[in-house]
Amino acid sequence: MIKIVSGFSTPVGSIIALVNLCNALNARGHRCALYGPDNWHVDKCTAARLSDFYPEHGDIIIVHNINLVSFTELYRLQEKREEPGHTKRLISLKSTFMRYFAGWRRDVDVKLILSCQENDRFPIRRLNHALFDRIHYVHASQINYHKIGRRHFVCPNFQTPLVPSEYKPDGSAGVIGSIRRENKTDEAIESALLSGMKTVTLYGYLVDPIYYYKRIVPLVAKYPGRIRYAGFIDDRQCIYDTLSDVFCSVDQAWSMVKMECEQTNTRYHGPNTVPAEELITSDEIFDVWKRELAL
Repeated sequence: MIKIVSGFSTPVGSIIALVNLCNALNARGHRCALYGPDNWHVDKCTAARLSDFYPEHGDIIIVHNINLVSFTELYRLQEKREEPGHTKRLISLKSTFMRYFAGWRRDVDVKLILSCQENDRFPIRRLNHALFDRIHYVHASQINYHKIGRRHFVCPNFQTPLVPSEYKPDGSAGVIGSIRRENKTDEAIESALLSGMKTVTLYGYLVDPIYYYKRIVPLVAKYPGRIRYAGFIDDRQCIYDTLSDVFCSVDQAWSMVKMECEQTNTRYHGPNTVPAEELITSDEIFDVWKRELAL
């Protein structure tokens, strides 16, 4: 069985991508389940809580955002996530030591894949790389960023099928993505308003409330009646049907939002220093996974 395990499962871009991957594999006849510690994902695909995960003989395990030091930690992922800060620091020191050694033992015969969906949020150099058979990158630019000299493959994420909107209200901007300091949500809002947009709607999960009240609430007061908070919306088509433009302040070549804008004919405003790769079909994406997982 294919088992995807993640250190979080809140509605952010990387988890949406893993939900899409799980659904795509199941739709093509391969048993797959997504395990995470939060509740959002449980009704989005074949899923379970992280506490229910258990490695079994013959499994293909795709790991996301979990700092594994040894194979035995796969038996206690929920406990590992809940460890106190001082214990995590000790584990970090152990990881620094262990990642340079290939000596490790698996209790069952499984294939381990590390899926790297982020750069700065989860630098994979701190992991014990010897544990993994392959590293999955979403975009080729990640290879140079992470500088891991192990076997890897590049495959973009499955996209939610969308169509061009029949009607788009003029001057209606959106900022789409989790609300946190790293995404520079406040900068995107101000950029939209200074560009002449009438309104800006925030579509995203509130990851960092402190950042929200410190940097975004003052903008709401500065531009009364022009900034709206919609939160995370499952229906991606509904989001883009309400927007003429989308603003972003973070450069990410594999941005799901950028690709969704292309599908829906929504104007995208954002940095583009890293060239985007050509869009490929879902069948072509599946063919890569089929080859790399030896399905």
